[in-house]
Amino acid sequence: MIFYNKIIKKLSLTQIQFFLLCLIPLGLIFSRFVADFSLVLICIIFLYSFLAKKKNYFNNLFFKFFFVFWLFIVFRSIVSEDILFSLKSSFTYLRFAIFAIAIKYIFEKDINRIYIFFIFLLFVLLFTGLDGLIQFFTGQNILGYKYQIEQLRLSGFFKDELIIGSYLARLAPTFVGMYFLSKHLHLTTKINDSHILLLITFLFLPVILSGERVSTIFFFITYILSFIFLNTSKIKKFSLIFLTIILLFIAANKSDVIQKRLFNQTLHQIGIEKSEESHLQKLYFFSIHHHYHAIAAYKIFKENIFFGSGVKMFRVICEKRYKSIDKFACTTHPHNIILQFLAETGLIGFFFYFFSLIYVIKKMIISFKFKKIAENSNQKKAIFFFLLAILIGLFPILPSGNFFNNWISITLFLPVGLYIANVKDFS
Repeated sequence: MIFYNKIIKKLSLTQIQFFLLCLIPLGLIFSRFVADFSLVLICIIFLYSFLAKKKNYFNNLFFKFFFVFWLFIVFRSIVSEDILFSLKSSFTYLRFAIFAIAIKYIFEKDINRIYIFFIFLLFVLLFTGLDGLIQFFTGQNILGYKYQIEQLRLSGFFKDELIIGSYLARLAPTFVGMYFLSKHLHLTTKINDSHILLLITFLFLPVILSGERVSTIFFFITYILSFIFLNTSKIKKFSLIFLTIILLFIAANKSDVIQKRLFNQTLHQIGIEKSEESHLQKLYFFSIHHHYHAIAAYKIFKENIFFGSGVKMFRVICEKRYKSIDKFACTTHPHNIILQFLAETGLIGFFFYFFSLIYVIKKMIISFKFKKIAENSNQKKAIFFFLLAILIGLFPILPSGNFFNNWISITLFLPVGLYIANVKDFS
């Protein structure tokens, strides 16, 4: 007990915050409660520390913009058809802005934590991808979770949740950004660009085998950009491309996931190829499910064009008034970020999303001169990949998860925090 008390006394509040931050990537795999609880504790400790500091971390463009958005969604929840159901998500959403600012605070206190967190992400991504491959080739992962043969889907450590591809695709650009930031601060010497490129190439395989089509697109973007930004010889790059092709060929022979899940099933669902099912004889918006989600979302949007129906109210209003459209119309959310913002927050809420999206795209373009890749600093490269991670979280058009979902929000605001910690706009 005495030894335990001595350790606690030696720990600073920021050290506790950093420990909790490291728990979050693991929590996203094994326990969403642990991930969100760690985030909340980080925010509480930060607010406690903030009261004792003279520096105002909230006096910046990001927090002011987010705070206005938060006030709007809270107001809309208060006047929604199910106040408590909507309010419990909108009111607590402010924690993600505080979390992003707390990340800036944590790394400011000790820049060596940047390298530690980078190494931690490296091992988490490596073992998650490796476990997924073990599950694919042996039929079960190291914890005994079975491969979803009927659905042609990997789950890995996620057991019944088929989101291993999304996890790797959303964290990969953040990981690459952390590498460049560590390199910028001269914190890494044993790990070089070739090692990172090899890891990204390796992770591409479990993402494809996961059968998650949108995640495969996202990871492919990170994969291509990593080849462009990481400085290694052309021979090594061509070797890795050749290795990728070989691995995909082996996987294709081992399973029908690539042909059936990523191609044939996609063509069937959008109606390009005819199916035995009579309802798949015309073109659909990604799939018949997404198609009718979109129709329902549009009808809900038309009910209140400017203010929307309120956060999480798509499911409520759809069940009440638009269930008769089609048996696939109603679900928890529209499965498209644009449709969700329009249906649940209207044009006013959509403005915040659209402005954020344009800001990210603009900054990605102007922060990196593609004609002079080698001349850009490692910090600029880091910022670019943090923006890429944010872009994945805001990506329009393609099917998406619930924007206000805790798991999705954590993967989005982690790179947001790393981004604002490295740009003058938010100093």
